[in-house]
Amino acid sequence: MEIRQLRYFQAVAETLNFSRAAERLHVAQPALSRQIRSLEEELGVQLLVRSTVRVRLTDAGRNFYERLDKLQHAFEEAVNSTQAIARGTGGHFNVGSDWRLPMPELLKALLSFRASHPDVVVNLVDLPLHEHVGALRDGRIHLGVTLPEYLGTHDDLDLMRLSTAETRVALAARHPLAEEPLVRVRQLREETWLLLDERTTPGYRSQIVQLCRLAQFTPRFGLVAQSIDALLGHVAAGDGICLIPDTLVPRSNNDLLRFPPTDCAPLELYAAWLREGSCPLVPAFLASVREELFEKKTPMAKA
Repeated sequence: MEIRQLRYFQAVAETLNFSRAAERLHVAQPALSRQIRSLEEELGVQLLVRSTVRVRLTDAGRNFYERLDKLQHAFEEAVNSTQAIARGTGGHFNVGSDWRLPMPELLKALLSFRASHPDVVVNLVDLPLHEHVGALRDGRIHLGVTLPEYLGTHDDLDLMRLSTAETRVALAARHPLAEEPLVRVRQLREETWLLLDERTTPGYRSQIVQLCRLAQFTPRFGLVAQSIDALLGHVAAGDGICLIPDTLVPRSNNDLLRFPPTDCAPLELYAAWLREGSCPLVPAFLASVREELFEKKTPMAKA
């Protein structure tokens, strides 16, 4: 069954005249008749009663016409929505998010994007950062946010650096190093290192092991916390220390904690999207992100 046959039948059903239907469609009448016959044979029913005087619909033909009209509207809507998605003016846009990620610029970019694309449904998909690359590849999200250590082989991705965070060490306020202007990792060799749950921050433990190895010692690990707040609570209680990016340092005053900078390399956060076949809405959303980070703050490098 072809769409052309459905259009031909619809024209005949509305005019009840093969000649006028052929004129409307700009086709030869014999070709029109053949297509209607072919449609009836494929359906296995008679749709039209033909005579030398007039043409009329059978009951089956009338039912088919009524349903075909609804189908035609649905088809046109499907075509229009598909074309809108291809143009980047409609459809759904799924952005990977992580509640542990304090980046108000991304939320501001999201608001700006929604205002300029009112026909696009934007969904925030909450996933841990280490899952964003996989979610990009299996189509769950169109744009993700990730760290370099979660990328692996990424020839199929394009990247844009979003931010660079300084690495700080969280210490109890009474700690001997709490007021130091800079704490070097080698100064922490006797400390107990507290961790976040590996399920939510995979690679965190191995990163600390590598940092300490470079400083020529093996870290001694303590308890594992389920959240940043819990982790910092244990630091304040004197259970140990931890490393934290400055973007996660609490903004409110805290008399129990100090966060001096360290000599660790900064943490870089990237936006990521598929290089081939990415959603047409990605460039427009990235333009909103650039406006927030480039024009309103500081320049951002392209990976």
